[in-house]
Amino acid sequence: MKTGTSLKTVLFVLLFVWKAKSQLFNNDVQTTSGPVRGTRIFFEGSAVKQYLGVPFAKPPVGELRFKRPEPVERRRETYIANKMPPACVQYTEYPFPWYDFQDGKSEDCLYLNMWVPDKLLSGLFSDYSTMFWIYGGGFSVGSNRKEIYEAQALAARGNVIVVTINYRMGAFGFFTSETDEAPGNVGLYGMVEALKWVNQNIAAFGGNPEKVTLFGQNAGSISIGFLCVSPLTKGLFHRVIMESGSPAFLLAENNTVNIAKSQQLAEAVGCADNSTTIYNDPQVVVDCMRDVDAFVLAKTLNSFNPTSTRSFYPSFGDEILPMNAREAIIKGNFHNVDVLIGNNKDEGSFQLTTGNPEVFGFFGEKNTRVNKSYGEMLIRDSFSSFSNPDAVVQHYLGNVADDDYSSIREQVYTSTGDYSLLCPTVYFAESYSEAGNDVYYYFFVHRPSTAPWAEWMGVAHYEEVQFVFGLPLRKPLLYNLPQETMLSRRMIRIWTEFAKRGTPGERNWPQYSQENPIYVELDTGIRRATGKGPHEDSCDFFRGYFGFD
Repeated sequence: MKTGTSLKTVLFVLLFVWKAKSQLFNNDVQTTSGPVRGTRIFFEGSAVKQYLGVPFAKPPVGELRFKRPEPVERRRETYIANKMPPACVQYTEYPFPWYDFQDGKSEDCLYLNMWVPDKLLSGLFSDYSTMFWIYGGGFSVGSNRKEIYEAQALAARGNVIVVTINYRMGAFGFFTSETDEAPGNVGLYGMVEALKWVNQNIAAFGGNPEKVTLFGQNAGSISIGFLCVSPLTKGLFHRVIMESGSPAFLLAENNTVNIAKSQQLAEAVGCADNSTTIYNDPQVVVDCMRDVDAFVLAKTLNSFNPTSTRSFYPSFGDEILPMNAREAIIKGNFHNVDVLIGNNKDEGSFQLTTGNPEVFGFFGEKNTRVNKSYGEMLIRDSFSSFSNPDAVVQHYLGNVADDDYSSIREQVYTSTGDYSLLCPTVYFAESYSEAGNDVYYYFFVHRPSTAPWAEWMGVAHYEEVQFVFGLPLRKPLLYNLPQETMLSRRMIRIWTEFAKRGTPGERNWPQYSQENPIYVELDTGIRRATGKGPHEDSCDFFRGYFGFD
């Protein structure tokens, strides 16, 4: 009798728990834009609630093309969030790994995806930390629907909410007439609109709006730097993780550059000429540009520089970026938040091959030998805007033997990687540390077994992202090394511990500063290694040029 009673009690409790989980999940989440319903998926036995394609702004189509985003309208009916959103319009003919190759791109693309740990009490309290991902791609390509950015492993193993967003890129994000019809920087404004939506609604999903961490790579990392200096984002996030890039790089211009590029694009599609310009007839030009097919605009813009994913770039001089972000960083005009930041070992190798595919092969497959004179020419071309490009040549090739062809080639791509990606990241870390913030630096040194790049290109740009999002755990058959699953688990732990507590969660990880520039290597080895810098001599060499001396 006691056994039967005990069994009934156990069954009742199990049924109650199952119903509780079922009901908590089946109840629609009430948001400021209306009720939202997701799906339950599983990762390593843990349930995760997945919400795909949740709108955070009005579709930026028709009259809203080129305009700042407007808040999404509230709907009465439940929004079924079970399909990946379309990617924003983009175009390239080259196989950049960060490009979205799928069909179904659209201007109607301002949607976010969300993964929430599905715990028994989820929804009864709001204390999950939230990680807000901004993808990279030179502000020209990328999307949140790429498989690499699916975040169930990150959410389940790290016990955090993960949000990934889309934002407008290229002409759709940064075309400008310097009027309200096309003010520019609307790609950045879209990020802010998504952040506002998350802050207003994350508690309904079990998240704490006071625990929001931004993380991103390349253009996503640079965007985070922009958001760190923007007066429009104060209080919307509390920590940042920046992978390979910061706005300390000198690309951020005032609107002069972007409006000139806008005029060039308008002329190319027949919306402007020498007499009708975006300067003297902005309304006429913008109205015409709104009627041009989106993919015609994207393809035309790409034709200006086919081997690059860089076209338009965020500019300063408006409400979101009143001053050059590099100058703001130098002056300490930024939000004080904890920082986890870092680079990959061979950041510049992809720049050499994708910029010269006929010479090296897009992925470096031609394995072209670089002699001293050719290496010097490549560096001079890359630094032609410098007053003394020969000084750069001397710094990187002065001590390399004439017949050391592999070192010459490596130094050529290291020069551009240091200048555009690694040293700006270092300067950002130093500035934040000097202001009293906790800063931790990583250096990713593992070449993945899945790398598409030639072996001589080393640990290339973007290669760490798959480990952050747990791809070796989700797709283990793609990887040849069992240690890669361990590396992915380690990086998920570091990233999510930092999001939750502001430290990487590993003992004796020193805080980074210009006086003590110690980083921790991320590799598959059992023993943890540290280093100094990275590339300390080269970043000291560039200091005067960037203004961080």
